[in-house]
Amino acid sequence: MSRKWKMVVACFVVLALLATLCFGCAEKEGEGKVIIIGNMTDTTGIGAPALVPLTDALHDLVDEINAGLAPGIELPEGVELRVIDYDTKFDPSRFVPGYDWLREKGAQVIISVSNEASETLKDRAARDKVAILGMATSIPMVEPPGWVFSFSAPTQWAVKLMLQWIGDKWDYEGKGRRPTIATVYWTDAWGIDNEKGAREYCEAHSDKFDYVGSYAAPVGQMTWSGEVAKTLNVDYVQLAAYGGILPSSFMQQYKAAGGKGVNFDTESQSAYVGYITDFAGWSAFDGKLNVQAWGWWNLTEWTEVKYIKDVLYKYHSKAEADEWVRAGMGYLGGGSMQLFALESVVAAINEVGAENFNGQAYYDTAINWMEDWAGAMRGFTPTRRYAVDEMIVLEWDGDAEDLIMISDGWLTIPHE
Repeated sequence: MSRKWKMVVACFVVLALLATLCFGCAEKEGEGKVIIIGNMTDTTGIGAPALVPLTDALHDLVDEINAGLAPGIELPEGVELRVIDYDTKFDPSRFVPGYDWLREKGAQVIISVSNEASETLKDRAARDKVAILGMATSIPMVEPPGWVFSFSAPTQWAVKLMLQWIGDKWDYEGKGRRPTIATVYWTDAWGIDNEKGAREYCEAHSDKFDYVGSYAAPVGQMTWSGEVAKTLNVDYVQLAAYGGILPSSFMQQYKAAGGKGVNFDTESQSAYVGYITDFAGWSAFDGKLNVQAWGWWNLTEWTEVKYIKDVLYKYHSKAEADEWVRAGMGYLGGGSMQLFALESVVAAINEVGAENFNGQAYYDTAINWMEDWAGAMRGFTPTRRYAVDEMIVLEWDGDAEDLIMISDGWLTIPHE
C-alpha cells in the first residue's frame, strides 16, 4: 500500500472513530432517543366502538407531545414517544402473547384497556419490571399494589359511589320505604365485578336498600324476557357488561314491556352512548345515571376537557369528530386518561434521562406522582395504584340527547 493510501485510510479511521464518539454523546444526551409505549387495545372485538377512538386519541396525543404542544408536558430535546398497538380482539387468549410481542418491540410501559388483561399480566409485569398502565380497573389490579398503575377508579368502588348517591337522594320519609335495586349482567369480568360491588354495598347498607336480586346471563345474550319480568317494577336496575350490547338490547325490551326502573352503571356505558341510543332510542335511557371520572364533552369550562376536544377537531375532519362526540366517552375519557398516563411517563423520562428510562424508572417516579386534574388530585403513592379517587354524577337527558352533570362537583369514592 502506498504512503498516500495509508494516509487516506488512517484519516478515514480517525473520522469514523470521531463519528462513533459523537453518536455516543448524542445518545447519552438523549438526542434521537425513541421511547416505545405498548398499547394493548381492541380494534376489532366487542369493545371496538369505544376503543377505536380511544386508540386514535392516544396517537393524536403522542403527536402533540412530540411536537411540544401538550400543555405542561415537555420531553427532553431530541426524545420522542412512539406507540405500538396490539389488537387483542377482546380475546383473553391473546393477552399474554400480546404482552410478549410488545415487550419484544421494546415497550417498557404498556397501556392496557381491559381490566381482565391487566389482572392476567400483573404477576408477569412484576417479574419483568414492565409497568402496566390500566384504563379499566378492578380491585385485584391494584390490591395488593404492584406494577399495574390504574388511571380509573376500581369499578366496584364506582358502583358503590353510584349507590351512595342514590341513597342520599332517595326520599325515605315521603316514600315510606327503601329503594329496590336489581342487577342484570353478563358473566364477563366486568359484569361480575359490577354485580359484586352492588350486591355487597346493598347488603352492607340493608337499612337503605332492598336488593331484589342478581340475574346472570352468558356473554352475548340479547333476549331478556325472564330478566325483564323479574325487574319490571324495581326502582333501579344496574346493567353490567363489556360494551353496549347488553344495555341497549335489555332497555329496548324493558321499556317495551312497561319497565319502571331507572338504569344506572359506572362510566363504561357512557363510552357507547351513540351505539346504545341508536339501538334503543334516547327515551329508553332518559334519567339513566352514571358516575364519571374524566368529565363530559359539554364541560368545556374545564380546560382539560377543552384541550382533548380541541385535539380531536384538530386531527380529524369535522364530520368524524362530530361522530365521535356523539358516540360517547371513548375519545374524551380515553384521551384524558392516556394524556395523564403519558404525562407520568414523561415525568419519569425527565427524572432519569431518556437513556436510563425503563420500567423500573417509571415505577420509581410513578409511586410518588400526584397532579391536579380539573380540581381533583390524581396520582399514586407507594401504597396506592389507582389514580382516581373522585367522580361526578351524570344524568342522561332524553330531551337534550346529552349527559348532564347533576352532582355539585367531585364526590369522593367510598372504599368499602
